[in-house]
Amino acid sequence: MSLYPTFEDLKVDGLMQAQNQALIDTQSNNPDAYGAIATYMGLDLNNFYYNEFGELVPGSPPSVPGVPVTPPQQVAVCASGASGTIVTTNSSPGEIKHGVRRVVLCKDAKGKVGVQLVDVDNGVFVSFVRAGSPAAIAGLRFGDQLLSICDRVLAGHPGSKAMERIRKGPDNNIEVLVRDRPFERTVVVNKSSSGDLGISIDDGLIKAIHKDSSAARNGLLTDHQIVEVDGQNVLGLKDKQLKELLQRCGSSVRLTIVPYSIYKHMVKRLWKDQIRHEMDRSLPDA
Repeated sequence: MSLYPTFEDLKVDGLMQAQNQALIDTQSNNPDAYGAIATYMGLDLNNFYYNEFGELVPGSPPSVPGVPVTPPQQVAVCASGASGTIVTTNSSPGEIKHGVRRVVLCKDAKGKVGVQLVDVDNGVFVSFVRAGSPAAIAGLRFGDQLLSICDRVLAGHPGSKAMERIRKGPDNNIEVLVRDRPFERTVVVNKSSSGDLGISIDDGLIKAIHKDSSAARNGLLTDHQIVEVDGQNVLGLKDKQLKELLQRCGSSVRLTIVPYSIYKHMVKRLWKDQIRHEMDRSLPDA
């Protein structure tokens, strides 16, 4: 999947692709358009070109005009609709990447996408992804920022209005521009010889960092909620379940964390059982 540094870069690339395709179509439809004027009074005009001063000079031009610019490879991401196929992303959704990506969603047989949105600081963010839903299959994650829906920019919109745009949108080809989880970050920590990560947790919240631990050396912070373990969502899990999952991990564990204040704001309208039993927990390579 192509990632772009800005919203504008993504849009410009789309225009470039359309322009290049139009140029290719024109060239393929008119292969002999200038064949009849290739010679004039015995001169081969193919051996002349106009220089930067507008003068007709002999020789070959330094560059061939009209050659399409090759854009970065684009991979569409689409969830399964009521009748449709599934196209999934090639990159790991557990990895936070700096950039803007395009996701194309479809509604399921019930007309649902399987996502809930909330506004934070004039932006719209994903607060819930239902397991097995089109949103989950397409790779949307908790904390992703939605920049636009079907070319409508969402800056300053409440989450309810963004949800309304999705509900009123088409059954297929709901184009969403996404920035990966800007409030979250990943920290890789190594287990000690006893298998300890060096953290104390309470309901998934990091309450303490143990002295001289890998967590301390790598800058893990207290008052942060653990969102993912090695790319798998763990929100809503009981501490016993979370600790068992951490024990099953290898010697190095990648933790995705978010400030607790942000987390509480994002989930304040969700039922605890909804997070615990219905949240998407698919693995990054699924």
